[in-house]
Amino acid sequence: MMIAFWTVSALFTAGALLFVLPPLLARHEASRVSRGETNVAIYRDQLRELDADLAAGVLSAEQHEKAQRELEARVIEDVPADVATAAPVRHGRGAAIVMSVAVPVLIFALYFAVGNPQALFSAQAVERGEHGMTAQQVEALVERLAARMKANPADAEGWILLGRSYGALGRFTQAAQAYSNALAHLPRDAELLADYADMLAMAQGRRLQGEPERIIARALAADPNNLKALSLAGSAAFEKKAYTDAIRYWDRILPLVPPGSDGAQAIQASITEARKLGGAAPDGRATRAR
Repeated sequence: MMIAFWTVSALFTAGALLFVLPPLLARHEASRVSRGETNVAIYRDQLRELDADLAAGVLSAEQHEKAQRELEARVIEDVPADVATAAPVRHGRGAAIVMSVAVPVLIFALYFAVGNPQALFSAQAVERGEHGMTAQQVEALVERLAARMKANPADAEGWILLGRSYGALGRFTQAAQAYSNALAHLPRDAELLADYADMLAMAQGRRLQGEPERIIARALAADPNNLKALSLAGSAAFEKKAYTDAIRYWDRILPLVPPGSDGAQAIQASITEARKLGGAAPDGRATRAR
């Protein structure tokens, strides 16, 4: 199981981070994620921002739908061709995007956890340039891992792998439960707390208010510089129209990422948006935040 966990952590590690709202960070040693996984993370959080703009009346329903379609198109264009799959849509367009990015990574880890790793490298699969798995087979692997965890509930790393797997499949409630089980053994792991908050929010319609926000506070108490927790905290504040607070959290990310990087530019764009919206608010505080 540990081989599978560190394998998936390594596979989630490649390229520079884009930190604007919740990136899917690999744990512990990993400080970078693949471009495809990062695009999915940004996609999820930008959807939250669009929802907040719709609720605030900044966007009409038609504008919201158009912006969402454009966002989905950009994510699809940025997904590397070698990780695309033909998985059927089971949870909407967003889930299809997540599946296309995450399934090859998950297959690799899950085979090591519960299956036959040699099957990954069969001559037929290499010749096709495919992982050779249907969406149903991937889900079967995940269910086998879930069954194994019932028999071995003290394996925190196994719960984390199961949480990542459920999250990639769009099964956010089950992902949150898996992360909760892992937290029973790693209660002060900031990255794990941030992942848990992310899945709780996705399970309640991408809303961070309530329990997700409380979990984010725990993550920041454990590690005030945790990038995912800071970005989620900014999202939660943005969702409540507390634009000054959103700017404050996102400002804390900027010194932690390379200047001029994609991550820094993405965070700066979110700060600019919060300033613009805060400037239209009655108290105007966001315009004086920096």
